[in-house]
Amino acid sequence: MASFIAGELMGAIEQGHYKPGTRLVEAEIAQRFGVSRAPVREALRMLMKDDLVMRRPRRGTVVTELSAAEVSEMYEVRSALYAAVVRLFVRRASDGEVAGYAVWRQHINDLAADATVTPARFVDATQAASIYVVERCGNARLQAGFRKMTRQSYRYYAEMAHGTVAHRRELACLATAMLEAMQARDAEAASMLAWRISESNHAAALVAIAAQEKPG
Repeated sequence: MASFIAGELMGAIEQGHYKPGTRLVEAEIAQRFGVSRAPVREALRMLMKDDLVMRRPRRGTVVTELSAAEVSEMYEVRSALYAAVVRLFVRRASDGEVAGYAVWRQHINDLAADATVTPARFVDATQAASIYVVERCGNARLQAGFRKMTRQSYRYYAEMAHGTVAHRRELACLATAMLEAMQARDAEAASMLAWRISESNHAAALVAIAAQEKPG
């Protein structure tokens, strides 16, 4: 039961339902799942091992909060992973799989052109497109590393990064160029563009964090 609860909580954190700093109250979670507190405590210990939650004095267990420096480190790793994933995808994917990514790309470009689209909806699409590529890169270790990075409140910071229409449209241009490199089977060019996409998100996230922390 503890593993099941941990999986459910992990999914909620990954999807942004529990934001960084949110308290995870044992009694409330136990009531939700109809169990005693013992399996809930075990589930929270499992999540602590993956750095998804942490203990805070006088607050109990909370979803892990990252400093600006830690967010920067997260993006540095993600950028390297995404570049490696895209390089392998270009080398190993079938023409049909590349065409499948093109469908995702067109959908995201359409969203980027629509100023009424929310950051959450845009992130839904970009994460799905990234997962499409990750699942077809043919390297289980890279896949595991990318998934772990995505779990660690990435979505929360991604929504901050994608908060402006201008940034989304910039990403759409970079990603369209990446698709063209994929179609040309230029693995190195596609990989470099993947890195640029992730680093653009990195910079936008830090700007959003700084604005949020600014007094007044």
